[in-house]
Amino acid sequence: MADQQQHQPAKTKEELEAEQQKAKEQLQAILDQSRPKHLGYGIASGVGNILGAAVGAVGIVVLAPTLGLGVGAKQGGILGGTVGLVGGAVVGAVGGVALAVGGAVQGVTQVIRGAAATPEAIIAPSQGKWWNEVEGKWMLTKLDEEYQKMLDVPQDDEDILGDAIKDAEKSTKPPGAVTASKVVDTAYYDALEIAPDAEPSKVKRQYYLLARKYHPDRVGKDDKVCADKFKDIAEAYQVLSDPELRSKYDSEGKDGLSADRTGVASDGVNQPDPALLFAFLFGSDKFGDYIGRLATATSAVVADSPKIGPTEARTLQHRRVTRLALKLAERLALWVEEDYDGAKAIWTSAAEDLAQASYGTELVHLIGKVYSLQAHRILGSSRSGMGMPSIAQWAKAQQSKMEDSADTSKAKREGLMAGMKMMTLQQKHQAEIAKATTEEEKNEKTAAMEQELTLGMLNIMWTTTVVDITATLHEVVEMVLHDQSVDKDARKRRAHGLKKLGEIFMECKGSPSIGGDAKKLYEEAAFAAMLETIKRKEEAAHTAN
Repeated sequence: MADQQQHQPAKTKEELEAEQQKAKEQLQAILDQSRPKHLGYGIASGVGNILGAAVGAVGIVVLAPTLGLGVGAKQGGILGGTVGLVGGAVVGAVGGVALAVGGAVQGVTQVIRGAAATPEAIIAPSQGKWWNEVEGKWMLTKLDEEYQKMLDVPQDDEDILGDAIKDAEKSTKPPGAVTASKVVDTAYYDALEIAPDAEPSKVKRQYYLLARKYHPDRVGKDDKVCADKFKDIAEAYQVLSDPELRSKYDSEGKDGLSADRTGVASDGVNQPDPALLFAFLFGSDKFGDYIGRLATATSAVVADSPKIGPTEARTLQHRRVTRLALKLAERLALWVEEDYDGAKAIWTSAAEDLAQASYGTELVHLIGKVYSLQAHRILGSSRSGMGMPSIAQWAKAQQSKMEDSADTSKAKREGLMAGMKMMTLQQKHQAEIAKATTEEEKNEKTAAMEQELTLGMLNIMWTTTVVDITATLHEVVEMVLHDQSVDKDARKRRAHGLKKLGEIFMECKGSPSIGGDAKKLYEEAAFAAMLETIKRKEEAAHTAN
């Protein structure tokens, strides 16, 4: 192998740039085929600082076109606790404070250009540094030093989150604190253990805390009492997180949420699985050592507190990434020691165990894809100095597998995508309802519209979660595979081990919790969001170098 490499003429800068450009074009073609093109939602950021710290400007840029983000979008969104899953005017996905995406994009571009103009950009890669587009600078990682620093950091980040959590607890009034005469029915408020005048951020916080408490993964799937409580909490959140549904419920009670108007109080056909709702919003506690606490979960814990500013949010994300990097390095240790069989056995067992969680198989596959792609990218970059061709090669192979395993026609999937444009859906709904000649026909058309709407909103939550996980694991892998506290050979073995770990997770059979058209839709959305995130981060690093 060494002899072959010696006889191969070195590629010129022009040839390498041509390969880079060709790979970018190949990736763009793949993304054009796989990304959801018709999600016409507005998006605003109530997790603002926390989400921004997790996904960075690149992550926000990825979410923007996918979710139809417009600068100055209306406030609101399911993650912010102001837009529900069914009924009402959907104006956002993350909710709270409008996010000026243009400024974020311009800012990161200026940072990259500034970095490219410095001598450090020329020598940084040779020093083992990696480009962190969130921080806008080259990073030198030594995990042994990071470990020592983390010894003095509270595991629960109480030093940063403590005051915000206390404020959230103080401002949450107990049931009965507001006279029931102001609302017709308090059942949903009682389910979430909040007062009828609770702010949207408190609704989200209580849903997160109670759903975790009664989650089947925590209490066991045979606990019928907790299962019913978990379902009631999810239903209450779906209503109280939507301003229109909440207003209707307050004035008319559950009778105002009849099937012909919202579907919430019907036979449950259009209601998403409570476990799916929680998983797409907040992930799973069982995956803590792999993905940490999602930005949406942190946002919920502090009730979108203004005390968590950009500096605090970035510190929280750095801690999250560092903890995960230390865990990943430990996980890869057996492979570095050349105990390949032992490593594969442990990883296979871990994947199978994680897949047992509610909607765990989907998360296992996502983690596996990010690991696999990152390993291919970095191993390819070590050979050519560029990672983009390796990304394109990996994406092409994965796209082929996805198409081979498709359980529904492309035309049908595109129809689902097109149907997820929220405002178009509402317009179509109104037009078709107007044409309905019987009450039965009206109810059928309403139910069909609500089912599409629910699917679209869940896809928004899933896409946001995918970008968060991908952006986070990107940093994690960079730290582990650029760790200067071990030698080059160990780093290379880690990369090959990560590649195998990714393959094992991707191949985990588990028991997919989602089937049919929805399974393919979520799979394609995850693939597109993950690939776009890694692609843009590689572009940022390439530009900075």
